[in-house]
Amino acid sequence: MGIIGSIRKHSWIAVAVVGVAIVAFIIGDLTKNNRGIPDMGKINGTTISYQHFNELMEEMENNYKRQQGVSQVPTDVDYQIREQVWQNLVTETLTDEQFAKLGLTVSPAEVSDMYVGTFIHPYLRQSFTDPKTGVYQVQAIQYYVDNFENLDTAQRMEWMELEKAVKADRKQQKYSALIARGMYMPNAIAKQIAEMGNKLSNVTAVNCSYQSVDDSEITLSEEDYQKYYNKHKAEFRLRDEMREIEYIVYPIAPTTKDMEDIATAVQSTWEEFQTVDADELLFFVNSESDRSYDSTYRKASEFASPMDSALMAAGEGSFISPRIAGNEWMMAKVLKIANRPDSLRASAIYIFNDKVGGNITRGDEQAKQLADSVSNLVKSGAMTFEQAVEQYSDDPQKANNNGDMEWQLDGGYGFLNEEIINTPEGGVFVIQHPNEVGYFVVKVTGKTTPHRKYRVATIARTIAASEATTRNIYNEANKFAGNNRTYAEMTAGAQQENLQVRNAMVTPMQYSVSGINNARSIVQWAFNEKTEKGAVADQIFEADDMYIVAALKDVYKVGYATLDQVRSMIENQVRNEKKGELLMARMEEAKKANADIYAIATKVNSVVDTLDSVSFNDYFLGKYGMEPKVQSAIAAAAENTLVGPIQGAQGVYMVKVNAKMDNPTPVDPATIRSQKEQSFMQGLRSVQQVLKDNAKVVDQRNKFF
Repeated sequence: MGIIGSIRKHSWIAVAVVGVAIVAFIIGDLTKNNRGIPDMGKINGTTISYQHFNELMEEMENNYKRQQGVSQVPTDVDYQIREQVWQNLVTETLTDEQFAKLGLTVSPAEVSDMYVGTFIHPYLRQSFTDPKTGVYQVQAIQYYVDNFENLDTAQRMEWMELEKAVKADRKQQKYSALIARGMYMPNAIAKQIAEMGNKLSNVTAVNCSYQSVDDSEITLSEEDYQKYYNKHKAEFRLRDEMREIEYIVYPIAPTTKDMEDIATAVQSTWEEFQTVDADELLFFVNSESDRSYDSTYRKASEFASPMDSALMAAGEGSFISPRIAGNEWMMAKVLKIANRPDSLRASAIYIFNDKVGGNITRGDEQAKQLADSVSNLVKSGAMTFEQAVEQYSDDPQKANNNGDMEWQLDGGYGFLNEEIINTPEGGVFVIQHPNEVGYFVVKVTGKTTPHRKYRVATIARTIAASEATTRNIYNEANKFAGNNRTYAEMTAGAQQENLQVRNAMVTPMQYSVSGINNARSIVQWAFNEKTEKGAVADQIFEADDMYIVAALKDVYKVGYATLDQVRSMIENQVRNEKKGELLMARMEEAKKANADIYAIATKVNSVVDTLDSVSFNDYFLGKYGMEPKVQSAIAAAAENTLVGPIQGAQGVYMVKVNAKMDNPTPVDPATIRSQKEQSFMQGLRSVQQVLKDNAKVVDQRNKFF
């Protein structure tokens, strides 16, 4: 007992020791975890942390959910958002560096002017202009400024995002203006361009197209490829790391036996479906169907064929026997048939209670009494609904919308929907919010023409391969991958087994690949630093009801693609270059023998074409299409001059300039300068790309997602 008493007496020491140990463990674990989470990347030395990136992701995802009215972001959209967040970070980081170097800021006076002054920013004008009157609502801006702390979280976030966007755009405008003012078209060049464009030429021309030379007449050497590659290397710049993959798809499709087994199970469910008690019907539907019960009223045309025609012939309470619709077996019971509008419109007065917080202090009973009083005032005609909105509504957006909740599809008003359906147009009702945070006084302001609609309890069974079939298909794919461990072996094996090999170029954060919607695991494997070029994946990938065997064909680093990587893409161009050399030599030889263009045409086995009023400013050279080199040579040549040979885009040309005349619609140098300087402004869109090209960007997102 003495020992126990002593322990009890000093138990606080044990508690303290254990507490310190627990705290130390937690801190150590957190520190360990923080050390273990790498950064998302770096942009010119600026670290992008995992936490910061996720915060921006969450913000953009919440925006999407609010705008689309959904509770979850689809996976493919989520990857698009990830890419957008990253690109925004790159752009903001690089432009902020430029702004800081140049001392670009937005002063409080500028901000005030953009909000309530002379030069209202377009973002604000768009958000705070009354659509009915077209008047910019300064009072709505003032409301947000004065009541910022009382706004709910979503409204504060939207306001802060708007402020950020307005300031960022103003900085960008200043930056763009500085760059644009630094670009200039010299008067001498503008004058020369105007002079060339203000003369028209009548010409006769001989064209030898590249197609006129048979491929067998030339031989392409490695030197030819290298020469073309060196000349056009800038065209092969890669701004993103890429991987070239090839893959074989094994569709997971049901066999004939699978189809028979599914049909038997569907028939058994159908027989039981018709005997289920009314109070157990929805439970039975949810337990037997591959899709949850949907209580929405829909027109027959909104159901897949042949369910649509079956519904039109059905009565309330009747059953629709099993039938195949798309890739599903479907059966149903018609619960209700009603004439309902497709769209509804209503306005609402928000009367909250103290559960919403902020500056609302009235209790629930007071809120209910006020809602009833307001409803009676409107119904009696003592006050218009719009006046009641202005005086009583707690909606912070009431200045913008007068309580209008806009047109919604039937079902789109949530808990308000059925009451709006059951209330005549112009009617007013009071309803409590499901979360008991207050009441709505609602006026029904519009309904479209009613249509016959159905509320249906549907059982859907997906027509899919059985486990045995799925396993057999997996084993087939796995066997092929096991027997062919390299890219070369895979392509040879596919040819032997008559399997289609598909090709795709993928970027690090790509979600889908041609023919496969959810290909993320394949992309991650391709970009894994341990995956070697030419390897076939050890794992069999599964996506979109298929198994995939994949191989990494090539690796494309940021910079310039190698000659081998672009060889197949440039082969036609290299061949045309070689044919051009041959045609140039033939044309030169013909020109030496005779300066007459008709004799030259005969010598090179071609014909003479007549082209009238050829202008330096023309987009096309007649039937030959875009030939800027030929058009420039014609514009620069003197009258009665033989020009050529010229190697153009479509072939080799010899041109005789027969006459020159004044352009009836001349352009002066000042106009040329103005046009070019406008094009400089349009070219500012490439500034961001130039900044990115010269930045050091380390992107590690592929390690996380």
